[in-house]
Amino acid sequence: MIALFLTISEWAIPILLLIILGFGHFKKIAIYEVFIQGAMEGIRTTIKLVPYILAIFLAVGIFRTSGALDLIIVLLRSLLALLKIPADILTLGFLKPLSGSAALGITADLLHKYGPDSLTGITASIIQGSSETTFYVLSLYLGAAHIKDSRHTLAMGLIAELIAFIVAIGIGSIIAQR
Repeated sequence: MIALFLTISEWAIPILLLIILGFGHFKKIAIYEVFIQGAMEGIRTTIKLVPYILAIFLAVGIFRTSGALDLIIVLLRSLLALLKIPADILTLGFLKPLSGSAALGITADLLHKYGPDSLTGITASIIQGSSETTFYVLSLYLGAAHIKDSRHTLAMGLIAELIAFIVAIGIGSIIAQR
């Protein structure tokens, strides 16, 4: 059975490419020219998104280096201890909506420091896999589409982040007890 899946996975992309090329030939589409056109549009889109990406990286850098994140964690440390929530998870919870790469780095550090089977490691893994980089996604997509009034998009995204964070803590504690 595994050999069958390996064979299918090896041939999936070449067969898909042949189907696309065959369909393009059948419909009399100039595939190469359409590909080049799409690639050029992708480059133009990337250039338009660079300022938004730089703004997000700058905001994350300021938030981390200013000490604001550390101050928030210090202020909430006793409440977190009372609720049996690892304080290091809060760092991940704050940075995940801002930057996926920063959150991935923090998750890797937590897994290295506490281990993947610890409460912190399990919870960090769940947060990493179940939440989104809300500010990053909104700035890119809304910026690329030139949407000025995002209405309640940010609020809903942050509420979803909070729910994912709370659920991850609950599920993490259940899994860690086993």
